[in-house]
Amino acid sequence: MGLTSGVLLAFLILVAVGLGAVTIWWWPRFAGPGPRMLLSRLGLFAGAQFTLLMVLLVAVNNYFLFYASWSDLLGTNHQPVRVQANNSIVAVKPMGTGQPLARQATTFAKKKSNPAHDGQIEQVQIQGPRTGLTTDAYVFLPPQYFQKQFEKRHFPVMYDFTGFPGLPQQLVTRLKVPATAAEEMNAGLVQPMIIVMMRPSPTSVMPKDTECTDVPGGPQVLSFYTQDVAEALMSTYRVAANPHAWGAMGDSTGGYCAVKLAMKASDRFTAAVSMAGYFYPRQDWQTGDLYAGNKQVKNDNSLIWRLQHLPPPPISVLVTTSPDGERDYGEARKFLQAAREPLMTDKILVPGGGHNPRTWRRVLPSALQWMSRHLVHEGL
Repeated sequence: MGLTSGVLLAFLILVAVGLGAVTIWWWPRFAGPGPRMLLSRLGLFAGAQFTLLMVLLVAVNNYFLFYASWSDLLGTNHQPVRVQANNSIVAVKPMGTGQPLARQATTFAKKKSNPAHDGQIEQVQIQGPRTGLTTDAYVFLPPQYFQKQFEKRHFPVMYDFTGFPGLPQQLVTRLKVPATAAEEMNAGLVQPMIIVMMRPSPTSVMPKDTECTDVPGGPQVLSFYTQDVAEALMSTYRVAANPHAWGAMGDSTGGYCAVKLAMKASDRFTAAVSMAGYFYPRQDWQTGDLYAGNKQVKNDNSLIWRLQHLPPPPISVLVTTSPDGERDYGEARKFLQAAREPLMTDKILVPGGGHNPRTWRRVLPSALQWMSRHLVHEGL
C-alpha cells in the first residue's frame, strides 16, 4: 500500500476502531491487581493510542503531502533529478543604493570555519526607509568573496525565501543552502554568488502571511524586497548593480514569492526558482484579505493570470515539482503551459518527492547550477 493511498488510511481507521472496541471489551478482564494486570492494561491503552496517532499522522500527510512515498519517508529515495533547460534574455536597468547594514558574522558549525574556503554567514537586520518594514536575514558570502583574486569582483545576488512561517536559519541548518553552495562553488559547478536568506513575510509583520504582496492600505512587502532590501545590500556588499545578476529562489510560499518578484519586478530580477511553490494568490486565515476585496488586485497577484492576460516579462523561471507528492503539481503544469517568450521556463520533475526539505535538498544542487547559468557578475 502506498503511503498516501486511501487504502492505507482506511485500513488504519479500521484497525484503530477495532482495537478501540477490543480495549473496551477486554478492559474489565484486566481490572484486577498485580503487575501482570497493570501491564495488560497499559498494553491495551498504548495500542489504542498508537493506532489513533497513526491515523492522524497519515491523514495529515495525505492532506499536506509532506512525504509522497515510503522511500521518501525513510530517506531511501535517491533517484536523480535533471533540468529540462531553455535560455532567456532580459533587459538591464540600474539599481539604487541605501544605508550600509550592521553586519555580524555568525556560525552554525561546531568547528571554526575558513571564510576563504567555506564562505561566511552574516546575520543582518534590514530596515526599509521606503516601506518602514524590517526583516532579519542571513547573508552567505561565497568563499571567493575573501580570496585576493576576486577582490575587485562584484558578485551576483540570489534571494532565498523559506516557506511560511519558516525561519531563515532553517535554510542553513535543514536545507543546508550555504554548505551546498560552497561545495558547488569550490568544485567550479556554480559561480560565486551572494545568497540572502529571508522569510517571505518581513519580521515586522509576522505572524501575518503577506505572500510578498504590496497590500492595499497595508504593508508594501513586494516593494520592500525589490527596493529596500536590494539597496541595503548594494550599500553593504560588493554586489553587481546589473539586474541581470539578480535572482530569487524559494520553497513552498517562498517559491511563489520568488517567481512573483521576478515577474512583477523584471527590471530588478532576471531569474527565479520555485521549489514546490504555487502560482495563485492564496488567501486564508493566516493571510487575511490581502487584496482589499478587489478582484483585479487579486488577479494581479496570480502568476498564471498574469501570463494569460499580460505581456510576459523577460525572465527565466525554473519550476521544480513532483507528480507524486505535490498538491500544486497541476498549477505548476498550468504555469508552464501558459508561459511564452520572452519568459523562458525550465522544469525539474522530482520522482517520488514530497513537500519537505528532504526533497528540496535533492533539487538544490541542480537549482543552484541553473541559477548560476542565468546570472552575470561584474569585475574580474
